[in-house]
Amino acid sequence: MKQIRDMVFFVLLMLCGLLTGCQETGKELTVVFGDGKGLAKDARVYQAGVAIGKVVFVGLDNGKAAVRLHIALKHWPNLKAPLAFYIDTDPAERTRPAILVRNLGGLQGVEGQTLQGSETIEGVDSFFVWKVLEFAQSVSDLERSEFMQQLQRQLPQQR
Repeated sequence: MKQIRDMVFFVLLMLCGLLTGCQETGKELTVVFGDGKGLAKDARVYQAGVAIGKVVFVGLDNGKAAVRLHIALKHWPNLKAPLAFYIDTDPAERTRPAILVRNLGGLQGVEGQTLQGSETIEGVDSFFVWKVLEFAQSVSDLERSEFMQQLQRQLPQQR
């Protein structure tokens, strides 16, 4: 009888170890959107075209879509605020929505802080993200333009 009990205990212990080893470690955060745009559990989360996590829960919070994300631990250090979370088309499955993450720290010229986990972040509309990126590209283009280079050459002479 003792052998059977020990055997059952050993098998249960092995199963628990296997289940724990199969679970992907990571951290979670919540993103709140004005509109969930058809987002569902298990939708993917992408940063720079790489799948970094998935949606684990979608619910309502004060009339807004509250979306809980699980981000794989190996991708967590890349989540440096300021970030823009927005809903767009899944790059791998064009018929499904996904959450895309853009790091906006480069636009401000400062290195962001890595998220700690369990934060609640306000999501943004994808139109807003594209407008900000379009504006940043315009500024960058202007800074590299011949016109700006001529201005910079003339400024030291005027002092």
